[in-house]
Amino acid sequence: MYRHILRLLREFVGDKAEMVLVVGLSVLAAVVLLLLSRSWRRGVKEALARGGWRAVVLGLVNGLLNLLVGASLIAALGGALLVQSGLFREHHGQVTQRNYGAVRTNWGPPHEQRELSVAHYITEEETVLVFPDGRRIVEKEGEIESLPTGEKAPTRIKRKVRKRVPQNSVVRGKVSIDVWMDYRPKGSAYYTCYKDEWTFDYTVRNRSDETTEAEFTFPMPAKQGVFRDFTIRVNGRDWAEHLMRSDTSQTWKMTMAPGQETRVQVHFTSRGIDHIRYTLAYMSRRDDYQVTMRLFPDPKRGKQRLVWVEDMAVPIGCMTPLVREDSPTDGEPMVLRWDFNSLVTTFGMGVILPKITQPGYYVTRLLHEAPLGLFLLAASLVVTWMLLGRKADLFSLGVLSVGYYLFYTLLAYLSDHLASFAGCFALAAGATLLLAALYLWLGWGRTFAASQTVALMVAFAVYYPLAVVLDDYTGLMTQILYWSLAVYVAMLAVARLWHGRRAVEA
Repeated sequence: MYRHILRLLREFVGDKAEMVLVVGLSVLAAVVLLLLSRSWRRGVKEALARGGWRAVVLGLVNGLLNLLVGASLIAALGGALLVQSGLFREHHGQVTQRNYGAVRTNWGPPHEQRELSVAHYITEEETVLVFPDGRRIVEKEGEIESLPTGEKAPTRIKRKVRKRVPQNSVVRGKVSIDVWMDYRPKGSAYYTCYKDEWTFDYTVRNRSDETTEAEFTFPMPAKQGVFRDFTIRVNGRDWAEHLMRSDTSQTWKMTMAPGQETRVQVHFTSRGIDHIRYTLAYMSRRDDYQVTMRLFPDPKRGKQRLVWVEDMAVPIGCMTPLVREDSPTDGEPMVLRWDFNSLVTTFGMGVILPKITQPGYYVTRLLHEAPLGLFLLAASLVVTWMLLGRKADLFSLGVLSVGYYLFYTLLAYLSDHLASFAGCFALAAGATLLLAALYLWLGWGRTFAASQTVALMVAFAVYYPLAVVLDDYTGLMTQILYWSLAVYVAMLAVARLWHGRRAVEA
């Protein structure tokens, strides 16, 4: 903890953090000893009884010293909460770039699968005219007749050339993608990994009037990874012996007659991270095309029923699924489907997979926001006590502030042993409020000041933490709390002013 305190101080005072810490603690200790000394308290009391300028000065100094001690107490507890937040975050759900890189390397990168591509070629014979000056021209009809008078006739060389036959040869496509969520631990956090199974069924046609040599290219979804059960079948036959390897794809060649259709089926299983995407050929027309994705929740952790609006997002450059079926029951898959007819697009199809709530996520959030809650609680206590006519009670402020600090630390340590965040929250809040109520009602009596102080403890030990963890309502709930405190303080101020006027009139 000492290391974290110094690191926190260095953010504000630089390399002199240790000196500032020693000097600050020394001054604070001296002030506390001064306030606790009988001679100082007797001197202030006598000066206030006699009145005059000495009473004003001593009263002001005594008030400032009390304020210094109270502010130091709140600052120390707030700093301790920040330290606890840092310590807790180190051991619970801390996602780091280093661990993410390790998981991505060992498990597999995101899968960016592109469509099968087919290029058609024909071989033709052509004549090349080679002139004495070295010029080479492909012979065309009327080429020789256009030669200038007196120029020597060129030499004719015949050669075979391979020419591409442009066409859109993918007629139909059916793609099935099954994705099983598998959140993988690394360090203190879990990362969004998955296992996937791809099944492709393409119909390819030679749309030209010539027999072509078709070059098929099936791109792999990632530059690295393991692809199990990998098979390519052409017209029902295993095509493994015809495959040629390239850096990022599998390729093969075959002859296709005019109008011939060929069925290509590809299957493999693999694994990846974060998101998954399938992309059609850029701006190519596609008829009778279907892409279906089934997403299975992780049975060991995370949500067991996937809902599109709550859990899924679309990667940049992808279209929203045309059909979305949420998980009907726990463990059942969510189904996403894209059906196309006469489609031309530049967009892909895919999803950003849901991230898991990290271990200690809610406790980490509460610890991060705890110093602000402590400051607001202390300010509310001091202001309301003053308006109710109570003197500055540093001891009571210290007891309640320490109780509030212990609420968060108890919640953090309970979360290491209890799986239910709600259970940890209830136990920690109950213990804190019981301590505060016993201290106030037994020490102060069943007074309005004691009851309103208990109410403030309830507001900051129950309502404020709930506002922090309920993301969708945090802004609204905190505004309600601030407005309620403002209205309550205003009412106390008006009541005190009214009672003062009544006393003067009497």
